[in-house]
Amino acid sequence: MYSEKGQSKFLDHQDDLNLFFSGRAAIYNLLKLGISKYGWKKVGFPSYYCHEVVEFCRELDIEIEYYPYNPVEDNLIDWDDKEGTVLVTVNFFGIKKANTDSLKNAVIIEDVTHDLLSIGESSADYFFGSLRKQLPIGVGGFCKLKKNETFVDVCETLEAHETYQKKNVAMFLKSDYLKDNLESNILYRQYYEEAEEMFENHLTNSVMPQQAVSQLQTLPIEDFITTTKENISLGIRQLRPTNAYRILNNDNGFCLVLYCETNEIRNSLRKYLIDHKIFPAILWPHQIFEKDKDLQNKILCIHMDFRYSHEEVIYIADRINKYFENV
Repeated sequence: MYSEKGQSKFLDHQDDLNLFFSGRAAIYNLLKLGISKYGWKKVGFPSYYCHEVVEFCRELDIEIEYYPYNPVEDNLIDWDDKEGTVLVTVNFFGIKKANTDSLKNAVIIEDVTHDLLSIGESSADYFFGSLRKQLPIGVGGFCKLKKNETFVDVCETLEAHETYQKKNVAMFLKSDYLKDNLESNILYRQYYEEAEEMFENHLTNSVMPQQAVSQLQTLPIEDFITTTKENISLGIRQLRPTNAYRILNNDNGFCLVLYCETNEIRNSLRKYLIDHKIFPAILWPHQIFEKDKDLQNKILCIHMDFRYSHEEVIYIADRINKYFENV
């Protein structure tokens, strides 16, 4: 889809790497290709997942099911292993994924959003993901096809271009707010929320806007990811053990992942951190099944990526330690 070579080993896959507006646009078009070319009939997504991605694919002519799996449960894959079926697996947080060795007939698609550099390191048939979790870019997704496979009916849309521009403004305003250059976060949140709503709109079923492609090709992707892992490792070393939570990372991942003992502890910790201008994420809200709701209600993802200095990482870890000293 794009012939320019980037500075990154990740982009060295570009001969068979297709860049899209979002990760959900990437998996949508991959499934669409499989339906038309190979007759795919049914696709399974893990029960613990970003369900907005699944909803984006609902209009495709394929049966969609959930199979029970989340990263704190030792689930065995229960799937109808037949020709024409597809299983989407996830490299959760860059630290755990399902074992699919028992499947011999289903097509395996791996979501590597949380570990971009793992493309090609497993036996999956296809790979896709979002670029926004690990890189400082407002839009972007990708799909790695097999040799001689190609998408022929996807182009850049005006809505995708405009959403990219709006996300850039939102990211700039948020940066100014965090530097205390803006008194209020209302404006950046308005731009951010308006742009995020467009990710659910099929008008953004688009290739990656060319301006975003140019931006991506300037990013030192491996350096960013290496620095993020170093920061997470530092953060883990700074944390003092407590029975109130456990760390899911093993010096890896795209953020520090805490699994709290109760929902009340998670919510209280989250509020405390926000009060100190530390903004953790919940991955993912709006779960459907009870076990996954339990995980959603106890997990907290704390950013310690390449944007943070060692001093800032230590500050975040110290804040977590101080919170648990007083509970």
